[in-house]
Amino acid sequence: MISNKTLLASLATAAILVSCNNQTPQEKATEHMENAEEKAADANEEAMKTSEDAATKDAEAVVYSDKAAANAAIASVTAPVLSNDKAKELYTKLGKTWVDRINAESAEKALDKEKSILDIKNEIEKNLVAGKISASDKDNIMKYQSDCLAAIKAAL
Repeated sequence: MISNKTLLASLATAAILVSCNNQTPQEKATEHMENAEEKAADANEEAMKTSEDAATKDAEAVVYSDKAAANAAIASVTAPVLSNDKAKELYTKLGKTWVDRINAESAEKALDKEKSILDIKNEIEKNLVAGKISASDKDNIMKYQSDCLAAIKAAL
């Protein structure tokens, strides 16, 4: 008999515990709604991150496309006719610096290349005064530089 009473008491306790742990339909609905809101917020965050990543990749693609177009534009500029090796050296130096300026990875590096271009222009002037290049060489190199700049602007 004691075992039947124990069994009955255990069943009653279990029934009470089960009924206490069961939520009302409203509580279940509230819990499901909260879970759904959390999932929606997580999905929204993920979508925002994906969108930002896509925008960054698009911006990078535009930058690289612009760089490629500018490089191609400079490559298409006809080399000037120059009279000596010093003039050819200055022209080559100027052309390489323009390419480096286009491909600069930061504003600081771009500014450094802009300064280098100005230094090369001054060097061209000094070599003209020193008689190492002719006035025609200087004019042709400066025309090349102007043509490079115009080609870059046209490409972008």
